[in-house]
Amino acid sequence: MGIVRSALDGVFRLRAARAAGRAAWRVHLLVPTRADVLVDSSRQIARVYAERGHHEDAAAVLRLSESQANGSEARTQLAAARALAELDGGVVPEDLATVVEQTLTEADRHLEGGEIAASAARLADALALSYHPARHFGTAPSPLLSDHRTFFEPFERSSTFQALLGDPRPRPRPTRQARTERLLVLGYDNRTFIEPLAAEYRSAGVEVRVLDLAADPGLRPSLSLRSLVEARLRYGLDGARPPLPEHLADDVAWADTVFVEWGHRALVWASLVRGIEAPLVTRLHRYEAMTPMPLLTAWSSVERAVFVAPAIRAVVEATAPAITRAGTEVHVVPNRLELARCARDKLPGAERTLALIGWNKVVKDPAWALDVLAALRVTDDRWRLLLVGEEKPSDSLEASFDYHEDLTKRIVKLRDAVEVTGFSGDVPGLLQQVGVILSTSRFEGTHEALLEGVASGALPVVRNWPALRPWGGAASLYPPEWVVDSPQAAAARILAAQPSPPESAAARSAQRWALSEMDWDVVRPEFDAVVLEV
Repeated sequence: MGIVRSALDGVFRLRAARAAGRAAWRVHLLVPTRADVLVDSSRQIARVYAERGHHEDAAAVLRLSESQANGSEARTQLAAARALAELDGGVVPEDLATVVEQTLTEADRHLEGGEIAASAARLADALALSYHPARHFGTAPSPLLSDHRTFFEPFERSSTFQALLGDPRPRPRPTRQARTERLLVLGYDNRTFIEPLAAEYRSAGVEVRVLDLAADPGLRPSLSLRSLVEARLRYGLDGARPPLPEHLADDVAWADTVFVEWGHRALVWASLVRGIEAPLVTRLHRYEAMTPMPLLTAWSSVERAVFVAPAIRAVVEATAPAITRAGTEVHVVPNRLELARCARDKLPGAERTLALIGWNKVVKDPAWALDVLAALRVTDDRWRLLLVGEEKPSDSLEASFDYHEDLTKRIVKLRDAVEVTGFSGDVPGLLQQVGVILSTSRFEGTHEALLEGVASGALPVVRNWPALRPWGGAASLYPPEWVVDSPQAAAARILAAQPSPPESAAARSAQRWALSEMDWDVVRPEFDAVVLEV
């Protein structure tokens, strides 16, 4: 297939060439082929399309192969690959529920025959389809957040899934006698929160080593979803744990505590691997709650978990209940934010300026901010809105394109009333222009940009994040008077703070709360107590 892939590589950018490629594949399917060869070759050709963003063409190739496949195993694998290609294109397949059911049925059949690797592969397919970002971060409500019991029904009927959840050989809980002096930090690719934390602890006299598992070529294959599912299934069946790679043994043995930033792939791996004897501590954010990783974690191996917000804790405890059964110590501690640096005098014009920071994702729902602006401008056209962040939408799902197109049209019609500022390296300076800070999101963890705005003295107006409303929502984290249910209620809160929202009692009260409850100097002792056991 390498020759075919190379030949197609240069021409798939053209629509006609892509159509010709699909036609050629249709002819190729007339040649009798072994089922496993058909599956592998179909996936390779589909990958060529997908890597260039042509997910619809990838799905078409797989659909053709699916229609020609003999045997339930090949059809199931191709159906799962085709459904995944459709989801990658932002389209939820009409037969998604059926494909997930069939995939789980194949997983159970393989498990019954003692084929653990094949069983895990099919279960991984079902999880990838069910947790795909197109189902949870698009314009439609997340099925996991809306009705998690219905979401898990097909999995609860699966013997493979039930076996995966087993915890036959929990690690003995380590006993610490003193404050952590040597901290090993494990991450996977994203070092956003790791670097400042490591620097701060080093300056406080703690020895810190950081390992990015994604940068370890020998380890990276073990961190794929399929590999992690297989490792978790084998552990669930008989307590077998994968060995700790020899080149990591010294770092692991050196550590007083192992801290995993982001409760994602690195956490699942660390909870399963054999050889970690130090206490294992992790922190979970909004993102991980919408992935299967908390579900795959062997929580009996995790001593302590930090959540960034009460609602995120509630979601994980409901959708990965092993965290409660295992007795993992759970804490809620906000993210590291240096809020005091944002408290500066406002500039002229701030009293009529709203801002939404980090606006260019559907999950932030900037259209809601435009609705608030429109409600204010009915009687006073001096109101304006700053959209802070890159102009280009960061959503990769095709289903988000219509949203951004409609949003752009609205912004153009509003002309000078809306300013897209681009990325700012000086957020405290930019916030001097802002009198009202908005959080319009469908779903948030803590929304750090909002807190920076509040610390600057801007009046907070927080939408009651609809996706998290059943889980406590924004009011479980922020004072309830900040939270509103509609753009009209948002406008009413702003108008009640006239003549100058940033000088109002409501804004001053909110600023005091943010600085006294959420600034890192206030929060850090609680975080240190969890991570370092001080």
